[in-house]
Amino acid sequence: MKTKGMTKAAAILLAMLMFALTFTACGSKEIKLNVIDKGAQTEVDAAVGMTVEEVLKKAEITVGEKDETEPKLDEKITEDSKEINVKRYAKVVVKLDKDSKTVELVGGKVSDAIAKSGFKTDGYTPDVDVNKYLEDGMTITLVKGNTVSLTVDGKTTDYPTKAKTVEEFLKEQKVELGKDDEVSEKLDAAIKDGMKITVKRVEYKTEEKTEKIEFKKEEVLSDALAEGASELTQKSVDGEKTVTYKVKYVDGKEESREKAEEKVTKEPVNQIVTKGTGAVNRDYQESEQSSQQSQESQQSQESQQSEEPAGKTVVSKQNYPDCDGSGHGYYEIIYSDGTSEIQEY
Repeated sequence: MKTKGMTKAAAILLAMLMFALTFTACGSKEIKLNVIDKGAQTEVDAAVGMTVEEVLKKAEITVGEKDETEPKLDEKITEDSKEINVKRYAKVVVKLDKDSKTVELVGGKVSDAIAKSGFKTDGYTPDVDVNKYLEDGMTITLVKGNTVSLTVDGKTTDYPTKAKTVEEFLKEQKVELGKDDEVSEKLDAAIKDGMKITVKRVEYKTEEKTEKIEFKKEEVLSDALAEGASELTQKSVDGEKTVTYKVKYVDGKEESREKAEEKVTKEPVNQIVTKGTGAVNRDYQESEQSSQQSQESQQSQESQQSEEPAGKTVVSKQNYPDCDGSGHGYYEIIYSDGTSEIQEY
């Protein structure tokens, strides 16, 4: 029983090996190809060694007599093959006013047919999308359109257009508007020949600045000081505040700013000056006047006595007043010859 079981297992293994050898010898490697036909893509499973024509038949894609393919129909698929391009033949008519021309192209678009027609198309636009692939028998009519001047992102360009409104025109030119951007014309305004449309790029930013708060001056009356007298009783200090601005930028340049918020970060300290309102001490005032007169008299005498001796000049003259408030004192005079002199007053 055991011998029979092992024989059966060996037979199954041998059969699997023979199948694998047969597949390797006779089979072909499968690859995936993209078939591109007028912009549309179809993925097809193909075997290495198949011809392009066989792959297209498998994909149920029909090729006309005047159509072309890359690679050509009789070329074989290799492991490095990636795609097959089908180029369709088209015979089309291009019309401009009363003139018309028939052109033939393989794998072309509307823009190619217009270029081949040789028509001067300034101010004209086709009634078909210029990027559309040509269809055999198609008629392309060039229509006199409006020319619009567009200024956006620092550039001004004239464009022929079939758009009916400003919004359609901007979409046609692939101009995307930000939520704050400004347009010189209303979006629902009708397009007119020669219209000028300006798009301003608008951006709002929040900016903070530290600004000074100026101190104030205050006056306080006090009878502790004599009338007419004053003194600084509190020094001033400027304060500070943080101001938040909403700034509008148009095409990258600041156009306006608006104060949005402000917060005091340092309170100012006001300057306080105290002014006296008290009674004046008359005896003291008279004493002061007498002392002043005495000093003036002594200065006059000093002026008379300070004439320089012949042949020498005064180098310095230092005043030493008495400390008792009597108005007396003396001068120490030093002359250019090195001598000195004491003059009392």
